[in-house]
This record gives sequence, structure tokens and C-alpha cells, in this order.
Amino acid sequence: MVALEARKHIAALRRAEPDITIEIRWCPAHEGVEGNEQADRWAKLAADEPDTPGVEWPEGVRPRSLANIRREISEKKWAEARQWAGGRTSKKKYRMPTSQRPDGTVAGSAKRLAERFYQLKTGHCRTGEYLHWTKSRPTAQCWWCPHPKQTREHLLKGCPRWRKEQRTLWKEVWKETGKGRWWWKAHELFADQRCSRAVLDFLASTEVGKTVPAVEEDTRSEVSEWELQERAEQEEERRAEAEALGMEVEEPPLFLPTPTFMASAEAE
Repeated sequence: MVALEARKHIAALRRAEPDITIEIRWCPAHEGVEGNEQADRWAKLAADEPDTPGVEWPEGVRPRSLANIRREISEKKWAEARQWAGGRTSKKKYRMPTSQRPDGTVAGSAKRLAERFYQLKTGHCRTGEYLHWTKSRPTAQCWWCPHPKQTREHLLKGCPRWRKEQRTLWKEVWKETGKGRWWWKAHELFADQRCSRAVLDFLASTEVGKTVPAVEEDTRSEVSEWELQERAEQEEERRAEAEALGMEVEEPPLFLPTPTFMASAEAE
């Protein structure tokens, strides 16, 4: 439409003044062209500060830039999400983020590691406390030590199974924040982005939030679903690696070999 209008104006000018010279020039964006730079500044001023003295608009018209509209929509969604999550989480177990930007350290880590991080951050994770609450385990006892209640606090600070890794974790947290382990609550540790790298390294070097002991075969629980999914993903990775190396993938046997005592009974 703009090009057609321009051609109409050019034709009218040529009819009115046959000797006129008309040039059409291309301006690369707004960079280095003073007129375009000034027009861009005025457009941003009108969109961001429409009430500025000197900016006049027809009655009922208040133009806005697309970026300004998108920002308003994003902020509205963020506020609604915070309100929704705030009514469903405990402040003692989960601290709401103050920024709309995701934690770049966690987002840039491996998918499975980031999943464990966020599961532990929200408290909906593979710990004795949570699995007992969801009735997936008979007790909340730690499966790595005799402690009666396996919580995030216990795994990060007290479980003797991960003593070495805990020392490394809190040493790094001290370097980043100047605060020792007993100053921190689990939900505060996961919410502080300065500690994200240390927590991710801790998770990568331990089985916290990942390994859960086997349960009875006749018990269908959230634990068994997690374990089956983990095994399926590991099997898929094994197949992909074997194919990449040009190796044959060995299929698991459909039937297990007959135990010796049963074989002897059949022979009799």
C-alpha cells in the first residue's frame, strides 16, 4: 500500500513539473541517518511517555509500541502466575523468585540435572519425607542412614552418606555468600542464584533426588513410575551410543534362563 501511494505521488509530481528530478534512496534501518534517528526517538517517547509536554494526540488515541504491549502482557502473566503459585506453596518450603528471568546457571545445565534441582527446590522430589507424604513409602526414614526423617535439610547437611560432597557444597556457598551451612534453610539455598552452581555440582556428584530403593512388586507408586522412566531413558541413551559407534544393539532376552533347581525337577 505504501509503495502504491508513493508511485501515485511521483506520477502527480511529474505531471505538474515534467522537468523535476526524483530520487528514491534506501536508508539502512535507523543507524547513521540523523532524520531517522530523530524520528525513532520521537516514536519511542510517544509510546513510552505519551503525556510528555509537546506530544499531542487526537482525542481518544494513545499509540503504543509493540514492545510496550508485550511487556505489559508479560508482567500481567507473571503477576497472575505468582498469585496462583503463592496460594499453593508453603513459604517455609519454597521461596518465590523475585525476578521474571530464569536462573541462567540452572537453565544451562543438563536436562536431568535441572529437573532434580527444580524438584528439590519446590519440595516435590525423591526424598523420604515427600514420598511418605504421598503414601509412596511406608515411612519417611532416610534410606542411606538411620535418620528417621529424610528431608532436604538432612540430605544437604547431615546425611553421613554424602559427608564429603556436603563439605564441598558448603565451602563453595561460603565463598559466594560469606554464610555458613547452619545459616541456610533449604528453600533459601535453592532460591539464591549465587548458590546455584554449588548446588548443581553437589547433585551431579551424589544420588540425592535421583536414586530411590526398590519397592515391593505389588505396590504401584510414584517411585516405581520414576524408576521405570529412568531405566527407559538410560536404555534409549545406550542404544543411541551403540548406533553412533556402529555397534550391534543386544536385545534383552524375552525369557530368563530356567533356574537349576527347576531344570533338575523337570528332568526327573
